[in-house]
Amino acid sequence: TDGTDGTDGNSTLIQTFIEYPGMFCEGGGVGLHVGIDDDRDGYLSIDEIDETVYVCDGADGEDGTNGTDGTGGSGSGSGMLNEVHRLSKSDGCPAGGRIMTYGIDNGDGSGTAGNGVLESGEIDDQTTYCSSQRIGMVGDLHPGNNSSNPRSYQGMKLSVGNTLYFSADDGVHGEELWAHDLTTDETWMVADIRSGGLGSFPGWWLGVAHESIIFFDAWTDDAGRELWAHDQSSGSTYMVANLVADQPQPSGSNPGDDIEIMYGDTLYFSAFTNEYATELWAYDTSNHSTWLVKDIHLGSSANPGWYMNFIHNDVLYFTARDQGNVHDLWAHNQSNQTTWKVVAFGTNPNTHPGSYLQHLVGNVLYFDADTGPIGRELMAYDLVNGTTRVVADLEPGAGSSDPGRHMSMVVGETLVFDTADDSLWAYDISNDTAWRIEQYADWSPGEDFNEVAIGTTVFFKADDGVSGSELWAYDVVNASTWLVADIVEGSSGSSPGQNFATSINGILYFDASTYGTGRELWAHDSHDGSTWLVIDLSEDDPGFTTPDPDGNPGLAFWAVHGGYLFFDAHESENGRELWKMWFEHSISYN
Repeated sequence: TDGTDGTDGNSTLIQTFIEYPGMFCEGGGVGLHVGIDDDRDGYLSIDEIDETVYVCDGADGEDGTNGTDGTGGSGSGSGMLNEVHRLSKSDGCPAGGRIMTYGIDNGDGSGTAGNGVLESGEIDDQTTYCSSQRIGMVGDLHPGNNSSNPRSYQGMKLSVGNTLYFSADDGVHGEELWAHDLTTDETWMVADIRSGGLGSFPGWWLGVAHESIIFFDAWTDDAGRELWAHDQSSGSTYMVANLVADQPQPSGSNPGDDIEIMYGDTLYFSAFTNEYATELWAYDTSNHSTWLVKDIHLGSSANPGWYMNFIHNDVLYFTARDQGNVHDLWAHNQSNQTTWKVVAFGTNPNTHPGSYLQHLVGNVLYFDADTGPIGRELMAYDLVNGTTRVVADLEPGAGSSDPGRHMSMVVGETLVFDTADDSLWAYDISNDTAWRIEQYADWSPGEDFNEVAIGTTVFFKADDGVSGSELWAYDVVNASTWLVADIVEGSSGSSPGQNFATSINGILYFDASTYGTGRELWAHDSHDGSTWLVIDLSEDDPGFTTPDPDGNPGLAFWAVHGGYLFFDAHESENGRELWKMWFEHSISYN
């Protein structure tokens, strides 16, 4: 008989970049980063890159002979034309839409026949697609006005197929592993890992999905905090490894405190044991074996991956410290099980490479580091030729510019980041130039904000000293910067994105606070420049009589999965519970 259906796999993402003439492409070409979208956010992050390939330009061929001139046309053509225009909130479609028009290029309605333009009089048919947001509570997991406080901590924001996993407290079992099925709209507790009302607090450090299994850390009274797994296909939940089982009162190995990353079928993670302190460990999902990869810092903790960890050309790279107590770049090759120090960026114990910023573009790693004489500045390391250089000393002398302390993002060939003097900077990777975009008065750009790029525009939070902390944008193509919306007029500001910011279908969603609504869910559509309050979840409590008068969406949990935006939010009747936003679509014909 046929077996049960397998779970949906994660998407494969491809990120292209220009490969300039050099070792891999003599005449230049195009490079492609390839990897699995493990966190299902639609973006190929540095730690999701599994392979890099190159398509090189060939040598120019000889020019061919000119073709013969064509004959003149009759001028009597009147073909079918169609046009598509985007719709926005100002058009009555707050979640976006499309209007598609069709007609013959025949000059009807005083138009010009055969000009290739669909003019108003030539339109014969029109189809309008319009979308709007809908919001509802997923479930009252802790009945009454109590709160289940759904959370993701540092790891528990995982999805397998159509199922979203998170941590929540139903008031009986404490914080345990829960799940929500997007297909059936069911929500349930997956496992009561720590019996009683104290909870296991799953995903405190670690959360990784691989095929039908999610891996996470959880606490039990017998083992402390150890590595656990839940297999969606079998419904089983089990402890993967108990690394400190020999201790009389174990506190656990705290797996994933510094690093957790899937490398093929093997999960690599940091863990603490009394014998080795915090080192790099591995778990093979195919044969269920667990082992110490290498004791890098003998007698102390190497803290592998604390600052940087990623996979490039089938090699795992990570920061770690050894006897010199300086974090250097290390590597591990899974095929031959070798582990080695790649490069030391300095002898300063505070070097901490990648403390704020790390981006892999092609074969070059961009990061911040404090090498001593020039302070913490923007650096680059070529993984192929092994060269390290200072990209820009933005704070001359021994002072530090602290690049990327609050925000950094690569858009196209441009790296956008903040610095310690409340400035926003850009670095063009293609021509090796850096420039200050703007210096803000009272707030470092991107501080307490999850920066988001939509197309070529980067959105971030900043304070210009006039409008307070508000939403700003920078376009990497035309190098323009602007205040997106002054949500709270005056110098107070709405402090947007304090909890979260994300984009769905070209629309930015974020939290913001006003005097009239408190902190609630907002949206911005850059197509028409509109910014609006999506919903005021706390409007049923105008007297501010509850402990949390704001809806405060995304305070401890938010995720985009399957076209839904999930977030925790508070309202007086149910307390803080899990909510979701979905989209309702309408189609009309004219």
